[in-house]
Amino acid sequence: MSKNLLFCALGILLGFIVGFLFTNSITKPVTQAAAARTAPAGGGEARPLGPDEAGGELPPGHPEVPGAGGGTAASTSADAQGAMDKADRAPKDFQAQFEAARVFYDLKDYGKAALYLDRALKLKGSDFDALVMMGNTRYDAQDFAAAAEFYERALAVKPDSADVRTDLGNTYFNRKDFDRAIAEYRKSVRIDPNHLNSWRNIAAASIEKGDKASASEAVEQLTRLAPQSTQTEAFRRKLAELP
Repeated sequence: MSKNLLFCALGILLGFIVGFLFTNSITKPVTQAAAARTAPAGGGEARPLGPDEAGGELPPGHPEVPGAGGGTAASTSADAQGAMDKADRAPKDFQAQFEAARVFYDLKDYGKAALYLDRALKLKGSDFDALVMMGNTRYDAQDFAAAAEFYERALAVKPDSADVRTDLGNTYFNRKDFDRAIAEYRKSVRIDPNHLNSWRNIAAASIEKGDKASASEAVEQLTRLAPQSTQTEAFRRKLAELP
């Protein structure tokens, strides 16, 4: 009997902890998926470095490649080696630089992704996709101030991108500047009134700053757009807790 009571108590405690963690997780901004934010790269498949090339002298400007067994993207991925080789052999080829950046971004090697994006932007400084990817790269590296700069440059090219506007708002959210975050999210929903992530982020930021009126509006919109979502229900609970 005492063992059953113990298991019951543990189950209740575990349920409380899981519920607490889920409810608090909704106050983090919802970002756009990298695949949706980043344009697909064109061109054919690049040739990987051969065994004789991998151990030799790297082309000028090539990022350092650790030795075998280093476990980094550059030392273990044929795609990364091939993309680097193609980009370094054609430093004036924008698409080659962009493709190398995309490969490293996908491998979460943000330092090398930024290196090739910097080269790409020196060739085409107003390319929307490269600017957005650089913003994503800086954002995922948690350099939110730098990310904001590149998202703003991208929005100067395409002001009507609700996704990028939302990501710009997220840079302010992560810096606890909830007023500016909400301002950007509201610009996003003016572009697309059904932009679900923006309404979720308005709710999250409004709850963080204790703005019940703004949070209520956002929850009302979420109820319209995603009434069965567990996130919507969690926002309702958080809203009910506001004084």
